[in-house]
Amino acid sequence: MTQMNNKTLDLNAARASYGTPNYNHGRIYVQRPGGTMDYAHAYVASNEDLRDTTGLTRDIGKRVLTVAASGDHPLFYALNGATKIDTFDVTFGAKAIMDIKTQAISQGMKFADYQALLNRLHFAPSASQVQNMPSILANMPQDSAKYIYGMDGYKIFGNGLNLDYYTQENFSEAEYEKLQAIIKKPFNFIWTNIAELNTYLNDEYDVINLSNIFEWHGWTTESIIQIIKKLHDHIRVNGQILLQTGGSFSQDEINRYIKAQEKLKDWAKIGINRGPQSNVIILERTR
Repeated sequence: MTQMNNKTLDLNAARASYGTPNYNHGRIYVQRPGGTMDYAHAYVASNEDLRDTTGLTRDIGKRVLTVAASGDHPLFYALNGATKIDTFDVTFGAKAIMDIKTQAISQGMKFADYQALLNRLHFAPSASQVQNMPSILANMPQDSAKYIYGMDGYKIFGNGLNLDYYTQENFSEAEYEKLQAIIKKPFNFIWTNIAELNTYLNDEYDVINLSNIFEWHGWTTESIIQIIKKLHDHIRVNGQILLQTGGSFSQDEINRYIKAQEKLKDWAKIGINRGPQSNVIILERTR
């Protein structure tokens, strides 16, 4: 069951946030909608090394809370053995693309067709008219289907770059076939910003993934600390909070997290996993 909090899908507000569509087809970034982030463009592909990141907690991460993003985070966690996966995001578009992916996978879409679908969605100003979408829309959660139909004329999945740029970061055919044996229903979704996320949580998790949140402008060490504190009661002792970007953290960014951990040292310790494509900050709850 999708957890929608106190928000209601508002197509008029969603359309207004995009203004008058005037899109150029091509491999370009799409500017975020004006005003609220509730309906910001979603990504069809992740630029993060999620294979590595989700593998870091394979032995402890059965219960996971993760940002939804392009929908790839929960799918990679499923590949790595997580049995309870909840997701959250500030934009409803993240739920929509995640629901498209889980439905395509669960209904047996071929790998090549799945890749083609995502590339078409990235460029399409009307997602419902993309090849193979009618059968997906007929069976996916109604709120996401309503959003996709209601946003015809708007490029709602045009953020970032298309799948062709991230072939190493995304699923291999073998991984995709494994997912088809695992994914049977949509992931639970919490529609919220990070500051209010804790107010909608009732469970305790082994892993909380907060990737690509604190790297945006405006976050200070103190504001990061306040968010982490709010999640204390929702991560088990020895559970881990992960922070990652699509590229390596700069030393200044790493130092910011070290400073944050110093103020959380009564219950958390920090680790840094340095990989070939990215660094992952790991905060582990100690008590």
